[in-house]
Formats: sequence, C-alpha cells, structure tokens
Amino acid sequence: MNFFGMGTFEIITILVIATLVFGPNRIPEFAKKAGEFVRSFRKITTEMTKEFTKAIDSSPTKSTGKAPSTSSSPSLDKFLSGSDKK
Repeated sequence: MNFFGMGTFEIITILVIATLVFGPNRIPEFAKKAGEFVRSFRKITTEMTKEFTKAIDSSPTKSTGKAPSTSSSPSLDKFLSGSDKK
C-alpha cells in the first residue's frame, strides 16, 4: 500500500500518534475533514485540467494546424536564450 509515498507502517504510526494526541473521539471528525479536503482538492484539479485543456484546444496554433514560428514570440525567445538579463 502506497498513499502519498508512505507505506503501511508509516500510516499506522501516524494514526497511533494522532490517537494519542487528539484522543480516539476526534479521529472520525478529522477523517471526515480529510475526506472533504481530498474531495475538494480533486474537484479543483479537475476544473483546472478542464480549463487548461479548453485553453490549449482554443489556442490559435492548434486551430490553424501550423507550427508556431520563432519570430512570433520574441520575448519568449529572449527568455529562453538568456539574453533577457540586464
């Protein structure tokens, strides 16, 4: 089991410490809040993914089918080449 890069032993250790610190009566309350947080985080990331996808699909380079020319974004070229430094 791998949850946020933690193994089973680490998760059990965190739960034991949380039980000792907060008491067994408050663990369900924290679990509920953690579930709400994860649900809202997933909703926000899904909305952001949809917005990015929509923006990429509506970009002018996507609709014309042409590759972007290097002369169309001189400031980006300066930034990438490092000549933007003063």
